[in-house]
Amino acid sequence: MSSDSKTEHTSLPQTDVERDPLDLLAEDFAERCRQGESPSVEEYVERHPDLADELRELLPSVVMMEELRLHKLAETSTSNISNFNETIEQLGDFRIIREVGRGGMGIVYEAEQLSLGRHVALKVLPKGSLPTGEQVERFKREAQAAASLHHTNIVPVFGVGEQEG
Repeated sequence: MSSDSKTEHTSLPQTDVERDPLDLLAEDFAERCRQGESPSVEEYVERHPDLADELRELLPSVVMMEELRLHKLAETSTSNISNFNETIEQLGDFRIIREVGRGGMGIVYEAEQLSLGRHVALKVLPKGSLPTGEQVERFKREAQAAASLHHTNIVPVFGVGEQEG
């Protein structure tokens, strides 16, 4: 998966009053999911009818992302990604600049998309971990779920694919 990187700005945090109400509702919804509740989209729509269309579009994707997060947390303890140290210089159209982070599902790199001359974040399943077909499918589902989200605080997904296995 790749996405445009964001420029960091040093500024004071926004207060809840200044933040987008949809952002606050999505955070509340996600937090309730994390606490084991099963909030319904329609509950939020009834409380905020002025945001009904946006909530119906956004909240199912939040549920998908939370389900993926739970699955990844369960898998992290058995993952061997943290022990994997492959050096990648280029992957397809992407020149790797540096590693940004690692998690239960993959490694995130800062990269340059050569064809468009833009900096992106590139998440990959490491070759050395020998991902199973199920892990590859879960990775693709994560990309699709993230791509369905359109919000200022969520990094957009521009593509998903495979390079040399």
